[in-house]
Amino acid sequence: MKLDDWRNLPSTAMTPVYEAERLRWAHSLQWDLAPTLRTLERARADGTLPGLVVRGPGQSVVGWSYFLVQHGVLQVGALHARTADGVRLLLDAIFKTPEASLAHEALLFVYPDSPACESALQRRRFAVTRYWYMRRMIDRSCVAATDPRLQPMRDLDGPDVVRLLSRAYAGVPAARCFAPHGRIDEWAQYLSQLTHGTALGRLVAEASLVAPGDQPGRLHGAAVVTDLSASTLHLAQLAVDPGARRGGLGARMLDAMLAFGLTRQRSVATLLVSEDNLPARALYDARGFVPTGYFLHAERPLGRRVLTPTVPSVSRVSA
Repeated sequence: MKLDDWRNLPSTAMTPVYEAERLRWAHSLQWDLAPTLRTLERARADGTLPGLVVRGPGQSVVGWSYFLVQHGVLQVGALHARTADGVRLLLDAIFKTPEASLAHEALLFVYPDSPACESALQRRRFAVTRYWYMRRMIDRSCVAATDPRLQPMRDLDGPDVVRLLSRAYAGVPAARCFAPHGRIDEWAQYLSQLTHGTALGRLVAEASLVAPGDQPGRLHGAAVVTDLSASTLHLAQLAVDPGARRGGLGARMLDAMLAFGLTRQRSVATLLVSEDNLPARALYDARGFVPTGYFLHAERPLGRRVLTPTVPSVSRVSA
């Protein structure tokens, strides 16, 4: 197997790779990945997004990954290879890149294409958590009474939602998936990605809700809903203020999303939840969501020992 900087490849070399990934997500997750793949390809072709490929017989791409560094964190957005050896080869090569030298820790959130990914991460001393991808059909059982206390989320609610997320996830290990260090600026960036990006689908403003609190600027809850495809609504985020829990607010916001989907002829509702978040899993189980797959969140500190001398170097060829 041979490693190469993916920015060296022509677009034609990546086209079958993207198509295979698009079909995998569409079939397994009912998720239209095409908008995200178009964004990736533009950044790859422009040379602004680092990544690696593993070349097999005939120079075909048999593994690939992309990554970037933000606030000293090496964030890996994909990690695909047919074998555990291929995954480890990619990981070790990523650790040797100039970008990795600027980071003090590595975080991954990936949809694995085989069990080899999880085992390879564990062998490289990553702490790995599964996030269950859960789904349910939207049918007549989703009819729910309107809660007048819930209001559509507006752009002006952004700062209040950011502060709510910070309160709701304070001290929760799973929060590192969203805001690695729990800082307000990280929560603001995360919310911006949900509301303006495409990584978790496009925002459905009419279905995204806030629950105002007793004080101006202090929300009791918020739900961010996105479109993963023409038929799939996704609960991208559901947060309830610690002081407003155990009153059924989370359930009412979830019911409102399902009822919205019914009125708009959506057929599937999905969400992601950490395997460690037992209260949330109990709520989703009670509402008929079942796990149909999983994503992996993995993290580890980076240090001098991460580098391995056996990994071949990867050169960047200028056009």
